[in-house]
Amino acid sequence: MKILVICFSQTGNTLNIAQQIIEGIRDVEDSCELVSLSEVNVDSLSHYDLVGLGCPVFYYKEPLNVRDFIENLPNLKGKHWFIFCTHGSVLATTMMSMAERLRRKGVVVVGGHHTYSDATVPFYPYPTLTTGHPDAIDLEHARSFGREVVQRSKRIAEGDSSLIYEPAPVTDEWTISEAEMLSADFMRKVMPQLQIDMEKCTFCRECEEGCPVNGIDIDASPPRIQSPCIYCWYCAMTCPVQAIETDWTPSVNMVPDQFARYRQALDDACARGEFRWLIAPDTIDFSNPLYKQRQRDLQK
Repeated sequence: MKILVICFSQTGNTLNIAQQIIEGIRDVEDSCELVSLSEVNVDSLSHYDLVGLGCPVFYYKEPLNVRDFIENLPNLKGKHWFIFCTHGSVLATTMMSMAERLRRKGVVVVGGHHTYSDATVPFYPYPTLTTGHPDAIDLEHARSFGREVVQRSKRIAEGDSSLIYEPAPVTDEWTISEAEMLSADFMRKVMPQLQIDMEKCTFCRECEEGCPVNGIDIDASPPRIQSPCIYCWYCAMTCPVQAIETDWTPSVNMVPDQFARYRQALDDACARGEFRWLIAPDTIDFSNPLYKQRQRDLQK
């Protein structure tokens, strides 16, 4: 089989899972290629027998750039794909959304896999609820999925349509309304507005190079940022001199209520045997968001 895995990853967690899935695939097949989402040759996709697409979960669904990638695919009638994602507290509608969008492109979705993962958001406390994931157990599950999805694809190709993937129902129903509310237009109106302090900026261009949607141009006058934007905050998280700024206070103030829902979802998942606590959730310090930790580190 000719197999390709497409991955969008920023902090490395989704990439780590992708690599483990590929190792599992290579346990049963000779080879499997890996490509980042930004480097995909869309015209070549029809040449593969099996394609995987993986990403983190943003705002209860796939990131906007992944959504747009799927929406811009050509018709791939009958081609076999699988999907995977990493997420913090809730999987939400991600697998359902990705599977449905791919099916509208004629794709047969043959498998899906999700993994709990550390969450690094500027206004979240750190350590956070899922810090420590993915661990060795998570990685082995991903490798097992890689082996299994190849066999599923072969059996479906032989006519066993009962193995076609159907995402599990969303257990945390409130995430459905949250995902619907957090549309691209809505986020443009309510999300923190970033600014570049050009007196701090060293023109290292890490923000430009790391932006997954080419939404930053520090040479423009005034400098362009968040145009477009998927609200990943990767630029603010990686700027070595913290020249990318905003008032995070409103977002920080919302976190305790958000985390109460997230913790309940994780406790429920733990009771179902779907999640393992790797930290003591009662030790989370909401007064210590990640952006403040980075500020202190910069001052040392």
